[in-house]
Amino acid sequence: MKHKLISRQSNEILTYFNELGRDSFDYSDAEKALPTSKASNLRGLLSDMVKRGLIMRLKKGLFYVIPYERESNTYMPDWHLLADPLTKGTNHYIGYYSAMQIHNLISQPSLKEQIVVAKQIKPSSIRIKGVDFQFIYHSTKHFFGAKKIWADSFNKVWCSDLEKTIIDCLFKPNYAGGIVEVAKAIYIAKYKINYDKLLEYTEKFNSQAVTKRLGLILEILELDSECIEKLQQLKTASYVLLDTELPRTGKFISRWSIQQNLDTETILSSIYT
Repeated sequence: MKHKLISRQSNEILTYFNELGRDSFDYSDAEKALPTSKASNLRGLLSDMVKRGLIMRLKKGLFYVIPYERESNTYMPDWHLLADPLTKGTNHYIGYYSAMQIHNLISQPSLKEQIVVAKQIKPSSIRIKGVDFQFIYHSTKHFFGAKKIWADSFNKVWCSDLEKTIIDCLFKPNYAGGIVEVAKAIYIAKYKINYDKLLEYTEKFNSQAVTKRLGLILEILELDSECIEKLQQLKTASYVLLDTELPRTGKFISRWSIQQNLDTETILSSIYT
Protein backbone atom coordinates (compact mmCIF):
# COMPACT_ATOMS: atom_id res chain seq x y z
CA MET A 1 0.00 0.00 0.00
CA LYS A 2 1.23 3.49 -0.85
CA HIS A 3 2.15 5.44 2.27
CA LYS A 4 -0.20 8.36 2.88
CA LEU A 5 1.31 11.56 4.20
CA ILE A 6 -0.98 13.39 6.62
CA SER A 7 -0.29 17.05 7.41
CA ARG A 8 -1.31 18.68 10.67
CA GLN A 9 -4.37 20.36 9.13
CA SER A 10 -5.36 17.19 7.29
CA ASN A 11 -5.21 15.34 10.57
CA GLU A 12 -7.38 18.01 12.21
CA ILE A 13 -10.07 17.51 9.58
CA LEU A 14 -9.93 13.72 9.76
CA THR A 15 -10.00 13.75 13.55
CA TYR A 16 -12.91 16.21 13.58
CA PHE A 17 -15.15 14.00 11.45
CA ASN A 18 -13.97 10.79 13.10
CA GLU A 19 -15.06 12.15 16.48
CA LEU A 20 -18.45 13.01 14.96
CA GLY A 21 -18.71 9.48 13.56
CA ARG A 22 -19.06 10.79 10.02
CA ASP A 23 -17.57 9.42 6.82
CA SER A 24 -18.78 12.17 4.48
CA PHE A 25 -18.73 15.95 4.60
CA ASP A 26 -19.18 18.97 2.37
CA TYR A 27 -17.22 22.19 2.10
CA SER A 28 -19.30 24.00 4.74
CA ASP A 29 -18.63 21.14 7.18
CA ALA A 30 -14.90 21.44 6.50
CA GLU A 31 -15.10 25.15 7.35
CA LYS A 32 -16.42 24.18 10.79
CA ALA A 33 -13.52 21.78 11.23
CA LEU A 34 -10.99 24.53 10.44
CA PRO A 35 -12.84 27.77 11.25
CA THR A 36 -9.72 29.97 11.11
CA SER A 37 -8.58 28.76 7.70
CA LYS A 38 -8.95 31.07 4.68
CA ALA A 39 -11.31 29.85 1.96
CA SER A 40 -8.56 29.56 -0.65
CA ASN A 41 -6.32 27.67 1.75
CA LEU A 42 -9.12 25.27 2.72
CA ARG A 43 -9.96 24.51 -0.91
CA GLY A 44 -6.28 23.85 -1.57
CA LEU A 45 -6.05 21.59 1.48
CA LEU A 46 -9.08 19.52 0.44
CA SER A 47 -7.71 19.19 -3.09
CA ASP A 48 -4.38 18.04 -1.66
CA MET A 49 -6.14 15.49 0.58
CA VAL A 50 -7.86 14.05 -2.49
CA LYS A 51 -4.50 13.75 -4.28
CA ARG A 52 -2.94 12.04 -1.25
CA GLY A 53 -5.76 9.48 -1.12
CA LEU A 54 -7.08 10.60 2.27
CA ILE A 55 -10.53 11.54 0.95
CA MET A 56 -12.41 11.05 -2.31
CA ARG A 57 -14.56 13.60 -4.10
CA LEU A 58 -18.14 12.33 -4.60
CA LYS A 59 -19.17 15.45 -6.49
CA LYS A 60 -18.26 19.14 -6.39
CA GLY A 61 -17.90 20.19 -2.76
CA LEU A 62 -18.78 16.76 -1.31
CA PHE A 63 -16.16 14.37 0.06
CA TYR A 64 -15.88 10.91 1.61
CA VAL A 65 -13.15 9.77 3.99
CA ILE A 66 -11.06 6.87 2.69
CA PRO A 67 -9.91 4.45 5.41
CA TYR A 68 -6.17 4.91 5.88
CA GLU A 69 -5.39 1.27 5.11
CA ARG A 70 -7.33 1.27 1.81
CA GLU A 71 -5.93 2.08 -1.63
CA SER A 72 -7.51 5.31 -2.86
CA ASN A 73 -7.47 4.26 -6.52
CA THR A 74 -9.64 1.21 -5.93
CA TYR A 75 -11.62 2.15 -2.82
CA MET A 76 -15.38 2.57 -3.22
CA PRO A 77 -17.78 2.74 -0.26
CA ASP A 78 -20.90 0.59 -0.14
CA TRP A 79 -23.15 2.26 -2.71
CA HIS A 80 -26.12 2.28 -0.33
CA LEU A 81 -24.20 4.39 2.19
CA LEU A 82 -23.77 7.20 -0.33
CA ALA A 83 -27.50 7.82 -0.76
CA ASP A 84 -27.67 10.06 2.30
CA PRO A 85 -24.73 12.40 1.55
CA LEU A 86 -25.65 12.63 -2.14
CA THR A 87 -29.18 13.80 -1.24
CA LYS A 88 -28.30 16.00 1.72
CA GLY A 89 -31.34 18.01 2.75
CA THR A 90 -33.73 16.06 0.51
CA ASN A 91 -36.10 13.34 1.70
CA HIS A 92 -35.09 10.14 0.00
CA TYR A 93 -35.04 6.37 0.10
CA ILE A 94 -33.22 3.65 -1.80
CA GLY A 95 -35.72 2.17 -4.23
CA TYR A 96 -36.48 -0.03 -7.21
CA TYR A 97 -33.80 -2.60 -8.13
CA SER A 98 -31.45 -1.27 -5.43
CA ALA A 99 -34.16 -1.84 -2.83
CA MET A 100 -34.78 -5.31 -4.25
CA GLN A 101 -31.10 -6.00 -3.60
CA ILE A 102 -31.37 -4.88 0.03
CA HIS A 103 -34.40 -7.15 0.45
CA ASN A 104 -32.42 -10.05 -1.13
CA LEU A 105 -34.81 -10.39 -4.06
CA ILE A 106 -32.54 -10.11 -7.10
CA SER A 107 -30.99 -12.78 -9.29
CA GLN A 108 -28.69 -10.45 -11.24
CA PRO A 109 -26.20 -7.99 -9.71
CA SER A 110 -27.18 -4.34 -9.59
CA LEU A 111 -25.24 -2.09 -11.95
CA LYS A 112 -26.40 1.23 -10.51
CA GLU A 113 -27.77 2.76 -7.32
CA GLN A 114 -31.34 4.04 -7.54
CA ILE A 115 -32.45 6.68 -5.05
CA VAL A 116 -36.03 7.95 -4.87
CA VAL A 117 -36.19 11.65 -3.97
CA ALA A 118 -39.05 13.92 -2.85
CA LYS A 119 -37.81 16.80 -4.98
CA GLN A 120 -36.00 16.81 -8.29
CA ILE A 121 -32.21 16.69 -8.19
CA LYS A 122 -30.13 17.87 -11.12
CA PRO A 123 -28.37 16.25 -12.75
CA SER A 124 -30.66 13.24 -12.33
CA SER A 125 -27.70 10.89 -12.61
CA ILE A 126 -24.04 11.12 -11.62
CA ARG A 127 -21.14 8.69 -11.95
CA ILE A 128 -18.70 7.96 -9.15
CA LYS A 129 -15.79 5.68 -9.97
CA GLY A 130 -17.72 3.95 -12.73
CA VAL A 131 -20.94 3.54 -10.73
CA ASP A 132 -24.09 5.39 -11.78
CA PHE A 133 -26.27 6.96 -9.10
CA GLN A 134 -29.77 7.67 -10.38
CA PHE A 135 -32.15 10.08 -8.63
CA ILE A 136 -35.78 9.20 -9.34
CA TYR A 137 -38.36 11.84 -8.45
CA HIS A 138 -41.64 10.81 -6.81
CA SER A 139 -44.48 13.22 -6.19
CA THR A 140 -45.84 13.61 -2.66
CA LYS A 141 -48.64 11.09 -3.21
CA HIS A 142 -46.12 8.43 -4.33
CA PHE A 143 -43.46 9.20 -1.72
CA PHE A 144 -44.20 6.92 1.22
CA GLY A 145 -43.45 3.45 2.57
CA ALA A 146 -39.80 3.95 3.53
CA LYS A 147 -38.03 2.87 6.69
CA LYS A 148 -34.52 2.43 8.07
CA ILE A 149 -33.13 -0.96 7.03
CA TRP A 150 -29.74 -2.55 7.70
CA ALA A 151 -27.49 -2.14 4.67
CA ASP A 152 -24.68 -4.05 6.36
CA SER A 153 -23.75 -5.18 9.87
CA PHE A 154 -23.18 -1.62 11.09
CA ASN A 155 -25.26 0.83 9.05
CA LYS A 156 -28.94 1.47 8.40
CA VAL A 157 -30.22 3.34 5.35
CA TRP A 158 -33.57 4.71 4.25
CA CYS A 159 -35.10 2.12 1.93
CA SER A 160 -38.58 1.32 0.68
CA ASP A 161 -40.12 -1.46 2.73
CA LEU A 162 -40.89 -4.77 1.04
CA GLU A 163 -44.43 -3.91 -0.02
CA LYS A 164 -43.54 -0.42 -1.30
CA THR A 165 -40.61 -1.86 -3.23
CA ILE A 166 -43.05 -4.12 -5.06
CA ILE A 167 -45.45 -1.23 -5.75
CA ASP A 168 -42.70 1.03 -7.09
CA CYS A 169 -41.27 -1.71 -9.31
CA LEU A 170 -44.71 -2.45 -10.75
CA PHE A 171 -45.15 1.27 -11.45
CA LYS A 172 -41.90 1.47 -13.42
CA PRO A 173 -40.79 -2.07 -14.35
CA ASN A 174 -38.02 -0.62 -16.52
CA TYR A 175 -36.28 0.52 -13.31
CA ALA A 176 -36.47 -3.00 -11.89
CA GLY A 177 -35.17 -5.16 -14.72
CA GLY A 178 -38.62 -5.76 -16.25
CA ILE A 179 -41.76 -7.58 -15.17
CA VAL A 180 -40.01 -10.97 -15.05
CA GLU A 181 -37.66 -9.72 -12.32
CA VAL A 182 -40.56 -8.17 -10.41
CA ALA A 183 -42.59 -11.40 -10.62
CA LYS A 184 -39.59 -13.40 -9.41
CA ALA A 185 -39.17 -11.00 -6.48
CA ILE A 186 -42.83 -11.38 -5.51
CA TYR A 187 -42.51 -15.16 -5.68
CA ILE A 188 -39.32 -15.16 -3.56
CA ALA A 189 -40.99 -12.92 -0.95
CA LYS A 190 -44.42 -14.58 -1.05
CA TYR A 191 -44.29 -15.68 2.61
CA LYS A 192 -42.88 -12.35 3.82
CA ILE A 193 -45.34 -10.05 2.06
CA ASN A 194 -48.04 -8.43 4.17
CA TYR A 195 -50.87 -8.62 1.64
CA ASP A 196 -53.11 -6.25 3.61
CA LYS A 197 -50.35 -3.64 3.51
CA LEU A 198 -49.71 -4.38 -0.17
CA LEU A 199 -53.37 -3.71 -0.92
CA GLU A 200 -53.36 -0.57 1.25
CA TYR A 201 -50.30 0.74 -0.61
CA THR A 202 -51.91 -0.07 -3.96
CA GLU A 203 -54.95 2.01 -3.08
CA LYS A 204 -52.82 4.85 -1.73
CA PHE A 205 -50.52 4.85 -4.78
CA ASN A 206 -53.63 5.08 -6.98
CA SER A 207 -52.16 3.81 -10.26
CA GLN A 208 -54.20 1.57 -12.54
CA ALA A 209 -50.99 0.19 -14.05
CA VAL A 210 -49.87 -0.99 -10.60
CA THR A 211 -53.30 -2.41 -9.73
CA LYS A 212 -53.60 -4.41 -12.94
CA ARG A 213 -50.01 -5.65 -13.10
CA LEU A 214 -50.15 -6.73 -9.47
CA GLY A 215 -53.47 -8.51 -9.91
CA LEU A 216 -52.33 -10.42 -12.98
CA ILE A 217 -49.02 -11.48 -11.41
CA LEU A 218 -50.63 -12.61 -8.16
CA GLU A 219 -53.10 -14.64 -10.19
CA ILE A 220 -50.36 -16.21 -12.34
CA LEU A 221 -48.43 -17.12 -9.17
CA GLU A 222 -51.63 -18.27 -7.42
CA LEU A 223 -51.05 -16.03 -4.41
CA ASP A 224 -53.60 -14.59 -1.96
CA SER A 225 -57.00 -14.89 -3.65
CA GLU A 226 -58.54 -12.38 -1.22
CA CYS A 227 -56.11 -9.68 -2.32
CA ILE A 228 -56.77 -10.57 -5.97
CA GLU A 229 -60.52 -10.11 -5.57
CA LYS A 230 -60.07 -6.75 -3.88
CA LEU A 231 -57.76 -5.64 -6.69
CA GLN A 232 -60.50 -6.64 -9.12
CA GLN A 233 -62.76 -4.12 -7.44
CA LEU A 234 -60.19 -1.35 -7.88
CA LYS A 235 -59.48 -1.77 -11.58
CA THR A 236 -61.02 0.23 -14.41
CA ALA A 237 -61.81 -0.86 -17.97
CA SER A 238 -58.96 0.99 -19.72
CA TYR A 239 -56.04 -1.18 -20.83
CA VAL A 240 -52.40 -0.91 -19.72
CA LEU A 241 -49.26 -2.68 -20.94
CA LEU A 242 -47.82 -5.43 -18.76
CA ASP A 243 -44.12 -4.82 -19.43
CA THR A 244 -43.07 -1.34 -20.53
CA GLU A 245 -39.72 -2.70 -21.73
CA LEU A 246 -41.31 -4.88 -24.44
CA PRO A 247 -43.21 -4.08 -27.68
CA ARG A 248 -46.99 -3.53 -27.67
CA THR A 249 -47.86 -7.03 -28.74
CA GLY A 250 -49.65 -9.95 -27.10
CA LYS A 251 -53.18 -10.80 -26.12
CA PHE A 252 -55.59 -8.54 -24.26
CA ILE A 253 -56.68 -9.93 -20.89
CA SER A 254 -60.14 -8.48 -20.21
CA ARG A 255 -60.24 -9.71 -16.59
CA TRP A 256 -57.36 -7.35 -15.76
CA SER A 257 -57.69 -4.86 -18.64
CA ILE A 258 -54.09 -5.51 -19.52
CA GLN A 259 -52.19 -6.24 -22.72
CA GLN A 260 -50.03 -9.22 -21.81
CA ASN A 261 -46.96 -8.64 -23.94
CA LEU A 262 -45.07 -11.24 -21.90
CA ASP A 263 -46.64 -14.68 -21.87
CA THR A 264 -47.41 -16.61 -18.70
CA GLU A 265 -45.06 -19.47 -19.59
CA THR A 266 -42.09 -17.10 -19.82
CA ILE A 267 -42.85 -15.63 -16.40
CA LEU A 268 -43.27 -19.02 -14.75
CA SER A 269 -40.25 -20.63 -16.44
CA SER A 270 -38.02 -17.81 -15.19
CA ILE A 271 -39.15 -18.60 -11.65
CA TYR A 272 -39.08 -22.39 -11.66
CA THR A 273 -35.90 -22.95 -13.69
